[in-house]
Amino acid sequence: MNAWRLSVNGLRTVTELELKQRIRSRRWIVALLVWFLVIGAITSLVILATSRLIGGENSDQNPGPMAFALNVFFVLGMGLIIAPTFTATSINGDRSAGTLATLQATRLSAAEIAIGKLLAAWLTALVFLVVGLPFIAWSMVSGSISLWQVVACFAVVFVLVAIVCAIGLGWSALLSRPAGSTVMTYLSVVALTVISTFVMAMMAPLVRTAEPVRVWGLPPAVAAQYQAEVDKYSAEHPDGDTAGLPQPPVKQCTWNEETTENVHMERVWWITVINPFVIVADAAPLPSEAYANLNKYASATADPLAMIRLGVRSLAQPPAAERDDCIWLYTQSGYNVEYGSDGTPHVTTASGATVNVETPVKRRPVAIESAIWPWGLGANLLIGATFLWVAVRRLKVPYGQLPPGTRVA
Repeated sequence: MNAWRLSVNGLRTVTELELKQRIRSRRWIVALLVWFLVIGAITSLVILATSRLIGGENSDQNPGPMAFALNVFFVLGMGLIIAPTFTATSINGDRSAGTLATLQATRLSAAEIAIGKLLAAWLTALVFLVVGLPFIAWSMVSGSISLWQVVACFAVVFVLVAIVCAIGLGWSALLSRPAGSTVMTYLSVVALTVISTFVMAMMAPLVRTAEPVRVWGLPPAVAAQYQAEVDKYSAEHPDGDTAGLPQPPVKQCTWNEETTENVHMERVWWITVINPFVIVADAAPLPSEAYANLNKYASATADPLAMIRLGVRSLAQPPAAERDDCIWLYTQSGYNVEYGSDGTPHVTTASGATVNVETPVKRRPVAIESAIWPWGLGANLLIGATFLWVAVRRLKVPYGQLPPGTRVA
């Protein structure tokens, strides 16, 4: 029999059988009720906390984007936790119970058994995720989040959960002991989420090089004199008053060259693209103003989705060959410094008056035109497809060589 033969009836038979086995117990209803209460409590806590944190009476920030992002990450995290429980013991558990051989003795192909188990586990996990949608809608309405953003985020979450289910199915087919396959499935989830980012961070010292950089700044003597004046004023005004701070001598700024240690994260940033949280953050649609100036939008809204997208794309940029040290003298003197969409700095006083600034250095804009998430999702799909292929191969009959002690029937 062809192990990869697929039919609608075969898939439906295995899927229905698996679903009936999962929902025939009352524990299923209890688990859903507990999940509903937990996600409701967490959502309420998130909305309340973000409203107090950035949405107070004297704040013009909208806490909605932060509340929505935290809820999405919570649902994704819980989905990655509960999904392995549905497939990590699906094959070796049935083999230990002696029920797997019954399915293999029928006209069902190995692919129908594996994909049917995968569909049943995925649908079961989706029920838990769908139960949380009312609370996500609550954060959407309270935070002025578009329906398209909700649909896009959760479509990606659903696909990622299916991938984790496939990983668990593959480990269940590879290992004879349910405990071992469960541990390896959770380790795989940790590898995608935590270890990938940890490895990227640990590779930073390996891509550090000493390079010349042109610096627009004060001559050493002028910088030392100005810093002495600032220190003297600060000592005389311990109350933090910045009204009388000496004006930065920016007109004396000149070009000079220095050697600095640059970290070329653009060489290793791609490692973190497989992180499911990065994938969801990059796939989330943003308002039109965010695409014009992502840095300003992320700072103004404190949106974790935008912050992660900005951080990952910033890592993808090589170190700048020029640096402006003079512009930050304004911040030391109590001025406000913001950058426009073209990278031009805009300096204002505490009262809002504009200060004319002449600088030859512009901040490089972070490019967000090209999407990163398809590459990360594609890599995850490849991993999931590999584990599914392993599961089908291990379910193929007649068997090859099985580990000693493996029960067949």
